[in-house]
Amino acid sequence: MTKKFIVIFQKPLIMSLVFGLFWLLPAVISPLDLPAGYGTAQAQETKLTVRGSGLPVPRYVTLKFDEANLRAGPGREYPVLWQYRKAGLPLLVDAEFGIWRKVIDHDGTAGWMHGSVLSLRRMALVQTDMAKIHANPDETSNVIALTERLALMDLQSCPKAWCRVANNDVRGWIKRQAVWGLLETESLD
Repeated sequence: MTKKFIVIFQKPLIMSLVFGLFWLLPAVISPLDLPAGYGTAQAQETKLTVRGSGLPVPRYVTLKFDEANLRAGPGREYPVLWQYRKAGLPLLVDAEFGIWRKVIDHDGTAGWMHGSVLSLRRMALVQTDMAKIHANPDETSNVIALTERLALMDLQSCPKAWCRVANNDVRGWIKRQAVWGLLETESLD
């Protein structure tokens, strides 16, 4: 009796192993049939967008609130990597997954944030210490203020090499390369 049970048990087990390996076989063979480097150039040029906002990626956004969590993945089940505590902080959206946005801060720290904590308002961080804010977009115009590194500025326009910025009562022009929060080719009017 025991022998018969073992034989019956072994036959389905062997059949499932054979069929299981059969279904795995195309997956193992198919990558070998592809040319070398297939898909790598596409992967580097394409940004991840899965049912996202429809807005261009990459783009800059800002934090809406004084507290926002940066997570390891696109969902509340992922651990919090960092908590930001400054509304208006600019972030670069690098990818989208549903209502989640993969963002990168000025230090290069990356993670995921819920889209509801982000705003399309444009802000910038000053990248250099003692950056000059001029009265006009011209190196020879009057310097009306000096800023510290990481000063948060409201971006009003950036037509070319200069950006019109504001912070409290100070309004003026700063060199584009002195701020973080704007794409290289972006013209903000």
